[in-house]
This record gives sequence, C-alpha cells and structure tokens, in this order.
Amino acid sequence: MNQPVKILIAEDDEIDLALLGALVARFGHQPVLARNGREAVEVFRAESPDLILMDVAMPLLDGFQAAAEVRKIAGNKWVPVIFISANSRDEDKIQVFAEGGDGFIAKPVNQRLLEARIGTMQRIVGMQREVSAGAEQLSRYREENEQEQNLARHLLEKIIRADRFDDKQIERWIHPAKYFSGDVIAAEFTPDNVLHVILADGTGHGLAAALNVLPVIEVFYGMTKKGYGVSNIARELNRKIRQLLPTERFVAATLAAIRFSDHTVEIWNGGMPAAYYVGEGGIVLREWHAAHLPLGILDDRDFQPKTEIYHWEEPGRLFLYSDGLPDAQNAEGERFGAERILLAFSGKASEDQFWYLVGSVNTFLERENAPDDISVAAVACDMGFGGGSAFPGMPAPAGVVAPSEARLAIKLCAAELKSFDVLPWLISWLSQLYLTPRRCQELFLILSELYNNALDHGLLGLDSALKSQPDGFGRYLDMREERLSGMQQGVIEIELERVQENLDPFLKIRIRDSGNGYAAEPGPDDNAASLETPSGRGLALVRTLCEKVGFPGKGNEVVAIYRLQ
Repeated sequence: MNQPVKILIAEDDEIDLALLGALVARFGHQPVLARNGREAVEVFRAESPDLILMDVAMPLLDGFQAAAEVRKIAGNKWVPVIFISANSRDEDKIQVFAEGGDGFIAKPVNQRLLEARIGTMQRIVGMQREVSAGAEQLSRYREENEQEQNLARHLLEKIIRADRFDDKQIERWIHPAKYFSGDVIAAEFTPDNVLHVILADGTGHGLAAALNVLPVIEVFYGMTKKGYGVSNIARELNRKIRQLLPTERFVAATLAAIRFSDHTVEIWNGGMPAAYYVGEGGIVLREWHAAHLPLGILDDRDFQPKTEIYHWEEPGRLFLYSDGLPDAQNAEGERFGAERILLAFSGKASEDQFWYLVGSVNTFLERENAPDDISVAAVACDMGFGGGSAFPGMPAPAGVVAPSEARLAIKLCAAELKSFDVLPWLISWLSQLYLTPRRCQELFLILSELYNNALDHGLLGLDSALKSQPDGFGRYLDMREERLSGMQQGVIEIELERVQENLDPFLKIRIRDSGNGYAAEPGPDDNAASLETPSGRGLALVRTLCEKVGFPGKGNEVVAIYRLQ
C-alpha cells in the first residue's frame, strides 16, 4: 500500500493555490504552500517534500529557475517536479521536459488527471524510499561490519602476538587472500633457549579460516614456555583441533625447533609444503616433506608425533611457507611453483634471500589477488649460540613466601621414558616456589642436561664424543632414536627438595638411572671444561650454575645443589 507523501505546491494565484491544496489534502496527502519561486525554494529547504507541483509563471523566480535551485539542494535525492501551466502548446510541453520536469498538467487542472499524476509519482517515491532505506541499512551494516572486522583483526593480531616479531633472526610475511588470513606464523623460546616456530594454514579463507587457527596459538605458546618439545606440542594441537573444530575443518602445520647451541633443526610437518634449510650459496642442504596428515584429522591413538632432525654445519636459513606460495597464479593463470622458489634462494646472498623471494612473488602476481593465503617465514641459523628466552617465571606476590621445605619424587620406567615429557612437569612444580624468571630458566637448563645425560648415557649408552666426528651429530641422533624405541627396561628416579641452610634457600637435585653410570666425581680441572666442544659443554655449564655437583657411587647418580636466592 502506497504511503501518503508531502507535496510542495508553488502557485502565485491564491485561488489556484487554495484549490490545489484542497485537492491534495482530499487525496490523502500533506500539502505545503509557496506563493512565488523564491518562497518555493525556501519551503523546500525547510520541509523536504517528496513531490513538487510547480507553476511555470511566477514572480521572483519562475518555475524553471526555482526547480533548478531545488535540485541543487536535493543533491543525489530525486524529487519529482510536475509543472503546471496555462500554456499547453507542444513547444511548452517540450520545454517542461527539457528543463528536467517529470510531468506536465495544463490549466485549468483536471482533478482526475492530477490524482493520476500524483499516484504515479507516489509509487515511484515509495520505491525510492525503500531503496534509500535499504541503502542506509546497507551503509550501517557496512560500517558495523568494518568496525567488527577491525576489532577482530586487532584481537587476532594480539592473540598471535604479531607485534613480537622484532627478532632479527626471524623474518615473516603474510599475504591474505581476503581481509583475514587463515595462515599464522608464531615463534617463542623455550626455557632452555630453543626457538619454536609454527606456520599453520587453516581450512578455507577469511575470518572462518582465521578462527580455525586460534586453538593453535595458545597451545603453542603455552606449551613452548613450559618447555615441551615439538612432538608433544603437535600431539596436543591435534587433540585440541579435533575436539573443537567440525570434522571438515583441519589445520596443516609445520612445527620447527631450532636449538642454536647444538646447531640442530627439528621438524614436524603435517600436510604442508616442504621446509628447506638453505645454505649461504642458495643451495638447499636439507628438505623436510610432509610426513604426516594435517592436525585434527587423526584421533590421538593414530597420531604420529615423530620428528626429523638436522644438524647444520654451515650457516643458513630455515624456510617455511604455506601452499599459497607455490599455488599463487598470475594473470595468465600460471602457477608460481616450486622451481621459482628454489630459483629465488639462489638469486641473492643469504641475508637477502627472504625478501628477494617475497619480491619475486609480488612481481609475479603484479596486481592480481592471490587465490589463497600466502605465508613465508625464515629463521637465520648461524654458527654462534644465539637465542633468547621468554620464560616468565612466577615471582612471589607481595606478602607471599615460599615454603621453607618441599620435596618431589618421580620414578619413570621404560614406557614412560619413551612418551612422557617430564621436564615441563618439573618446572611447573618448581614455579609454585615463586622463582624469578632467571632462576626458572637456569633450573630448566640444569634439569634438562642432567636428565638427558641419565637417559642418553646412563640408559642408552651413547657416547657424546661421537658428536665431534664428521656427520657424528646426525649419527648420534639416529642411534638415540633407535635405542630409545627398542628399550625394554630402565628406570630414572628424580628427586627435587627445597631446603633451608642458615636461612638461605637451596634446591637439592638428585637424578639416578638404573644404567652403568656415565660420569665420575669431577677432578680439580673439570670445571674448566670448554663450553665450545659438542661433548661436555652442558655439564660444564651445570657446574657453573650450581653450588656443587657430585656423582656418588658408580656414576649413575648425580646430586646438584642450586642456590635459590
């Protein structure tokens, strides 16, 4: 049903003005009156009518001049103007439409014709109202949607901690196919200075894909800061994604652990393109192809957490990227492909490889939008020790003191030694003693070294001297994996005890293995062991951090005393 409209009637003859006003009111509409062209313009400005009945011959401004002024005021809004004139020649009618009129009625005004003309314009005005209301609603929706997207993007960047990529060793680039990216790159150090990096690619594009990877971020950061390895992180990510996301949603991911002190890269690749370790000359020295399905597909009992480890003997860069990079297409529909990626590595010196690759992709795409999100990350791996730590610790709140004595004892058998990551669990217990971040980091280093010595040397019988031989580090890691997977028996006991001596707090660490022993009581020169050699470096570091380190019995037990304050 058509709604009533407001009609401006501009007529200098009082009788005609009164007659037209009465007719408009009888038709059910609201008349507003003007007695000359200038007054018509001012009334239009004040009343914003929907339709105008304009006499052609009026003082001050004629009908055509007044209509021109009205259209300037109306701007983009269309207001129909029906001209009324005593002159009804064809030339007069042609001039009406030439001046932008929307209709013509000759005097004396025919009531039925007037009603029909107004009815026609009324329907058009009604449609315009609907269009204007829809456009206004669409504009409001667009503004609200833009505000919500900006807020969502801000929160997503905070969650993935995108502003923390200020480490010169890490470079990253993300090119979203839409406003949001379903790719995410995150990096964090463990308490013992191992850099963990994840590049994850959620199913789909846009905000939905970005939401897919949200469960990945908090698990990754939380477990890394507690000291869990990438195998355990991958397993927990798989469990979390499978639990939270629909079955058709999954996340492809590459997890990397870079241990700068040992010059090793450990990779878990689930459904992603190959990761590359690229030397200074642009030569690919190692590549890791997808050995696993993406996260969220397999249930926990079928999940494979096995990783691959590489020991670098020359500086280079670790490159990770999503499938959006090789799948990028230019205007001719040509794919960027793996060959161009490898060509970019060899096209520039090591320090420029990353941005040369990014520039190659942008040049290839020109102004074309990528069909998929593109993400690339690179980590510089030099021959120094590098790294840092973001382990937060847990300082005591004001007025809170740690217990003067506390004790924890753990016994791990062969099955648990193969699957249970005990170090983060120990640090979690120690954090209840309200230690500073530095103390937590040092204790993680001490526990990690002593526990791994007990496992690697005490139970598995590995010799660290093997690491010094050509390709020895890789052979050492292969032997460790083989012997650990085949181990049928063996026990490691761990005891942590907080004690007070003369009001000073200490932590007594005792680790004992059921093997044949791996160390003896150090001699007077042992504390000066080189920190630069592959074997013995960790134990030398432990001795510098502890008040005392001893090996009672046959050497299968170590006792370390660490000052807590």
